[in-house]
Amino acid sequence: MIQISNLIIATALSPEVTNSSAVNMIGSFLAAALLIVVPAAAFLIFVSQKDSLDRTSASRRR
Repeated sequence: MIQISNLIIATALSPEVTNSSAVNMIGSFLAAALLIVVPAAAFLIFVSQKDSLDRTSASRRR
């Protein structure tokens, strides 16, 4: 653990660089959520509702 902290200290990154990096990382997570998670969840909800309606209408026909 001491070696890692020494490495971090030795790099001497400015607070502006680390702050920018953190903001970009959070932005990447949000972009991934918008581009991947939200459409996938919407698609799964749509398919689940459609399947439920199909099963309900099929049981009424019998």
